[in-house]
Amino acid sequence: MKLDQQYKRLLIICISLLFFLYGKAHSQHGIVQDDTVLAPNTLVPPVIDGKGDDACWQNVKWQPIEQVWIPYGDVVDSSVYYGRYKVIWSSTTNLLYFLMEVHDTIFVDGYIPGVTADIYNYDISEVFIDENASGGLHMYDGPGLNAQNAFAYHMYAACPADGQVTTVHHVDDMAGTQANSHRADYTSHFPEFALRRTGQTAVREFSLIVYNDTYTDSNKAAARSQLVENKLMGLSVAYCDNNHPNINPKVRDYMFGSDWEPFPGNLHWQNADYFGHVKLVAENASSVESGHTIQINPIRLYPNPASSTSQLQVDNSYRGEVSIRLFNLLGQEVFRTVGSKADRLFTQSLVLNRLPPGFYFIQTQMGKTISCEKLVITHTK
Repeated sequence: MKLDQQYKRLLIICISLLFFLYGKAHSQHGIVQDDTVLAPNTLVPPVIDGKGDDACWQNVKWQPIEQVWIPYGDVVDSSVYYGRYKVIWSSTTNLLYFLMEVHDTIFVDGYIPGVTADIYNYDISEVFIDENASGGLHMYDGPGLNAQNAFAYHMYAACPADGQVTTVHHVDDMAGTQANSHRADYTSHFPEFALRRTGQTAVREFSLIVYNDTYTDSNKAAARSQLVENKLMGLSVAYCDNNHPNINPKVRDYMFGSDWEPFPGNLHWQNADYFGHVKLVAENASSVESGHTIQINPIRLYPNPASSTSQLQVDNSYRGEVSIRLFNLLGQEVFRTVGSKADRLFTQSLVLNRLPPGFYFIQTQMGKTISCEKLVITHTK
């Protein structure tokens, strides 16, 4: 009898090991995201419009979203679904940026927070991020637990008509204690979002504020992480897929992830141990910026700090169009204008009286030369 029990235990261990080894080596298409995804820095952030045609995205490696987490280990033909993503960061705005492309034959939307079925039962994207790559349980607060140890962001946006784009989005995650759990609204963590549809392809482009494990709704600013070169974080990306638009209530049919996880799948929302990793690396001016020359301080702003107006001045040999863009700390473009530089000295007046006080970044582009400088607005009049 004892031998039979020992044999059964040994058999279970062997089967589990086979599942583990098979899962690590195989997926629906046989690939997972890199062991450590390298995210390059860009001094010039992308325009979040769902196109993904900015210079900063060029030559950044695509990462697959092809592991079938639900139903675990199923096989899905690439003509029905495939997904992939890119990630970069910006020392200018202190934000992560994502470009996510999904081919899906059926788009299902209609989610309403607190009214319809849960958000993951619709076609949504997910980002799992662990700011210090510490791993561990993160779904609830409690003794030895911290729901903000990592985030499992669920991002919903209604699918636009073919050729159209939407920027209206909703983001949530599980929060609270196990006895009093709720879905927290984290839409503000994603200051920019765009979903553009072209036929059966949906492109999501968005920025993300990274918070550490001290995060609460009341201390967002203090909990914001400073993104720096060589920073290592836990990161995986996923896509939830519903293929039955006429059936209610909605129920998720598939979930695809960028990284492998063990049976039974769909474990990321509970445990950050299964997250992949991303490392922030330096910019590659010859590839990431697609031939642009980056200059940090060739422009002059005065006064700076400024109240209602400031003067931008450039003194160089360039002649031609000058593009001027102003970004807030969330990476949102708040001002744009174009000037013409006919002489060596170029001056442009910036009207700031409609902007709230705070730190901003101003970017100019003259031909292939891009310049960045900080601007402080003290108060408005």
